[in-house]
Amino acid sequence: MKNRGINSEQAKRTNRLLVLQNLSMTGGASRTELTRRVGLAKMTVTNITAELIRSGILRESQSLGHDRPGAGRPQMLLSFTPKAPAVIGIWLSRDACTGILADMALKVLETRTHPLSAGETAETLLDKFADLCASLRGALSPGQPLLGAGIASIGPLDLQSGSILNPPNFGGLHDIPVCAALSERLDLPVFLENDTNAAALAEKYFGCCASCSNFVYVGLTNGLSAGIVLRDALLHGQHGFAGELGHTVVDPAGAKCYCGRRGCLETLVAASRLLREAEGRFGYPFRDFAQLCRFCESRTEGEEWLAGKLEPLALALANLANLVDPECILLGHEGACLPDRILDLLARRVNAEVLAGERAGIRIGRSSFGPLAAVYGAAVVVLKKVFDGELGYAQFFREA
Repeated sequence: MKNRGINSEQAKRTNRLLVLQNLSMTGGASRTELTRRVGLAKMTVTNITAELIRSGILRESQSLGHDRPGAGRPQMLLSFTPKAPAVIGIWLSRDACTGILADMALKVLETRTHPLSAGETAETLLDKFADLCASLRGALSPGQPLLGAGIASIGPLDLQSGSILNPPNFGGLHDIPVCAALSERLDLPVFLENDTNAAALAEKYFGCCASCSNFVYVGLTNGLSAGIVLRDALLHGQHGFAGELGHTVVDPAGAKCYCGRRGCLETLVAASRLLREAEGRFGYPFRDFAQLCRFCESRTEGEEWLAGKLEPLALALANLANLVDPECILLGHEGACLPDRILDLLARRVNAEVLAGERAGIRIGRSSFGPLAAVYGAAVVVLKKVFDGELGYAQFFREA
């Protein structure tokens, strides 16, 4: 993620994109605030924003007052107009595909959900994707461009080919060339990313980790995986499988995992497993993990039980922290429902175990987007392509 610009003619494209990115991340700012954030000359920022105003992308609105005592002209807020391009984000979980239409500031303009059935085929899944995109596309304002669609999916994935490979517990569906198939159907660029990686991008650009260079997003759901951001960049690894926290072995003699090994972390702390165990322990048919978390928050015995069950997760997070040395760890997906006291307990356990000790000060919190970080992240996958200059540049600026 770029932070500073360069005042030179040859960096014109870079500077334009940097201003556009910061406008998106803030949702709107004054020229003075933009100048401070991007580190460019005030005239450079004025020229770039003036170009976006002329193109109908930006508008000036309410006065923000004076930026310093004695100044004459009040600051004006620059924000996106309804003509600014939009993006689609779709999250594929094991139960549903959920989509949003969002503007350049990640403001949700429309949302739709299609539940998945037990008999889904690759073709019916692609049909649901296409129907979802068409429905969201219909919510665009007249004349509003659509830049592309991002898909945040359960894995494993082949990011090079844009294919969903063979997700476990997913009805045997495998090798679905989702990007190519949808791009052809929709006449629209389509991009694929792992759902926890996408969620991490949402936190980096629009969430509570915008100022963090190193952090980890942990998605706790039917499985357990991590989106790792190091030096402002998402870690994919050689084959795109980085962050499979749930398949770190914590008990070699433990239960058999679907991956074929024994004692994987997610055989102990996956949300679905905790739900089953809680129903047996408390004799109550919990509707979902959020209800279980509320129950544990309200009862001492429930909180103690959940804290004990999450002990392997605390140790795994400490091991991960010793490997990547993050500023913070966010719990997301269904993990965003964990009670505050449980998060505090995890933070204490992790900071007690890391080699840096008290100096580490690793913060453990929940996702800015609650359980829906992945669908926001799917939209951010497209926005990042814009920020990197790989998509839609001509929609905002004339070619230099």
